[in-house]
Amino acid sequence: MTVDPSHTIPVSVTGTFCSLNCPHCEAHYLKHMISVEEIPVYVEKGYRSFLISGGMLPDGSIPFERYEDELQEYKKKYNLLYNFHVGFQKSQLARELANVVSMDFFGDTSVLKKIYRLDLTPEDILNISRFYRKVVFHITIGILGGQISHEEKALEILSKETDSIVLNVFIPTPNTPFGKYSPPDPKEILRIFKKARKLFKTVILGCMQPKGTYRKELQSIVKDLVDVVTKPVDGSGKFKGCCAFAISE
Repeated sequence: MTVDPSHTIPVSVTGTFCSLNCPHCEAHYLKHMISVEEIPVYVEKGYRSFLISGGMLPDGSIPFERYEDELQEYKKKYNLLYNFHVGFQKSQLARELANVVSMDFFGDTSVLKKIYRLDLTPEDILNISRFYRKVVFHITIGILGGQISHEEKALEILSKETDSIVLNVFIPTPNTPFGKYSPPDPKEILRIFKKARKLFKTVILGCMQPKGTYRKELQSIVKDLVDVVTKPVDGSGKFKGCCAFAISE
């Protein structure tokens, strides 16, 4: 399956604000998200699925509740699909409204702390995830400045929890502390995907992929190891929306 994620519109409940300012992002990607109030505008344009996210507070939560009334109203009025990216929290609102929940996973506490400055163990993250009904886990390969660190351990842990996994690839984002680093070595990427293929029924190449020739090479080396390719370089996205929707149906 190929996926075109552009049909799911990302929404930030915090605007461009994030208290964590993690070294791989520094709130850069929040700039490209719409506000909750703009959802009806995009509904009029024909969109029906939205990624509800935002910047994290110091405890790893995202303050969805500040827009509780609007999110409930729009979902009911327009029959919308919501993918909540919940950070590291139990949100009752997300539990009630999400068609699917996306969660980042780390197999090593020290790596998570270096990125998010949070003291959470892998089991802590799993306990949070079990609060929700449908969870799709994401691992970003090379998130530690392009280094391979916790990824294989994370795969082993999650293989006992779920039969599907989304694998993203670290993007060196300009003007961030990690912007000067390179994406992971494709040979290391291949090794991680081979391991995932052995452990999971469904393996997805997610939407976070470096652009240009790297993306072309990446998709070429993993094509026989995945069930889903998001943002295919040939533009053939048959499923329209987040890959999390595609595999949770």
